[in-house]
Amino acid sequence: MDYENYMELYEAVYFFNRINCCVDNKLPQLINKEEFKRSKLNESIYKAIIRILVVNNLLDYDGSCFVITNENQEKHRYILDNIINKNQNKHYTEMYDKAVNEFQFFFDNINELEYEIYSRYNFKITFETGKDVVKHVNLANRKVLELGGNSGGLGTALLTQNKDCLYTIVDTKIPCIVGNEFKKSNKLNITLIEGNVFELMLASELYDYIILMNLLHDFDDLKCLNILRNCTKHCDSNTKFLIIEDILTGEFEPKEVIMHGLRLSVECRGGKQRTIEELVSLFLNINYKLEKTIKLNNIHTMLVIGAV
Repeated sequence: MDYENYMELYEAVYFFNRINCCVDNKLPQLINKEEFKRSKLNESIYKAIIRILVVNNLLDYDGSCFVITNENQEKHRYILDNIINKNQNKHYTEMYDKAVNEFQFFFDNINELEYEIYSRYNFKITFETGKDVVKHVNLANRKVLELGGNSGGLGTALLTQNKDCLYTIVDTKIPCIVGNEFKKSNKLNITLIEGNVFELMLASELYDYIILMNLLHDFDDLKCLNILRNCTKHCDSNTKFLIIEDILTGEFEPKEVIMHGLRLSVECRGGKQRTIEELVSLFLNINYKLEKTIKLNNIHTMLVIGAV
């Protein structure tokens, strides 16, 4: 039994052990509000824990309930013993404390140097995703706004193929500083604006495309709607949204996607991975509908969304 390489598995088992409310080794699909209140965890964290355990055969599902079999219990005990033997309790307790902090948000809890390191690393990752995106969308002579674009890796990949595209990124101070450094070295025309995605302070202009990559999954539905309604100030009937996320598209997801769900839920309380249907429902609130679904790679899916 080798679970050594999956930190999130250990986290999921630890969390599950803290909130386990099984009756006769059975657990309902969703625990009731009183149990949530007792555990102080929100629903998105609970769902992430369950998905990780099920996909890794650490929890069974009988069609109505999640079931802890003797084999499941043996696997859980193996992992919990490893946590104890390796003195990892402190790490997981701190993680749990983050999860129950209703004000927890990853980017509010790192210092400027950590944020700079994150932004430099993020550039390489989003650049690779951008090479997948550019195969499916033509941005020639288009005006593009990307919210939460960090240091511009995605935008750089897109502009490499569409040099006459006017590309604007809105993010916070540190990503913009790092992004301007990359922009200069890559000799690309990207405009980086330091700002707040919840209170967009942009010139009154319209965009052909608005890109949100790995942004909506950081927030709950109300905050996502706030972002989208801000976007509508810069849309006309021809504006398209490109939503690039680790979207939940079916019952059997890649382990990388599911494992990310717990960390995401913990680090950004209220944040969660969503299904296509959940994202479509969000956009209907601003009168936009799904036009196309594109699977970019094993992790990311892109939704093309246009006006109703």
